[in-house]
Amino acid sequence: MSAADEPWEDEEPWEDDLEYGESGIEVEVHAHFGMTGSFPLRIAELFFASDGLHIAEYGLITPLFGLGVKKHEREAGAMAEIFDRFGVDEVLARADAVTWLSYDALDRVVISDGGVLGNPRVGVYAEDGGTHAYRMHDDSFVPESLEAELSKLADERGFDVVLESGLGYRPRESLRRFFG
Repeated sequence: MSAADEPWEDEEPWEDDLEYGESGIEVEVHAHFGMTGSFPLRIAELFFASDGLHIAEYGLITPLFGLGVKKHEREAGAMAEIFDRFGVDEVLARADAVTWLSYDALDRVVISDGGVLGNPRVGVYAEDGGTHAYRMHDDSFVPESLEAELSKLADERGFDVVLESGLGYRPRESLRRFFG
C-alpha cells in the first residue's frame, strides 16, 4: 500500500464525525463549584445533562493547606476553564470521581439558600435513598435561578425540585453520608 492509498492522507478520518472522544452529552443545567462537607473536602461540578445527572468531584482540599491558600478557588477556576474550552467530556475525564444518576433514579433536588450565615446548598436525592450534598461557593450562584432552570427540566424528566430557606443542614443525613 503506497502513501497515496492511506485513507488519512486526504482528510482526517474523524472530521465529519463527533470530535475525538466526544460522548454527545448535552449539558442542560450546570451548577459550578460545589464543595462536599466531609473530610477530605472535594470540589464538585453538577451537570444536569441530556442523559441524566453527572457529578464530577475533583481536588482534595484540606482546611490548612487548601482553604487557607485558596486552592479550592484555583482548582474550581481551572475546571471552569476546561469546561468552557473543551466541554463536559474533558471535565468528566479529569475528575477524580464521577457519579451518574439517570433521571429515573433521581427523586428530588433540594436547593437551600444558605440563610444569612451560610453558603447555598444543593442536595441530590436518589430513589434508592442515596444522597449527595454540596455547598455552592461560586460567587455568581443564585439559588432561585437554579431552581427555575431545574424546574423546567424536572417537569420533563420526572423529578422534584424544592427551594427552601435556611442552611439546609440535616444532621442525620450528614452522618449517614459520612459513615455510609
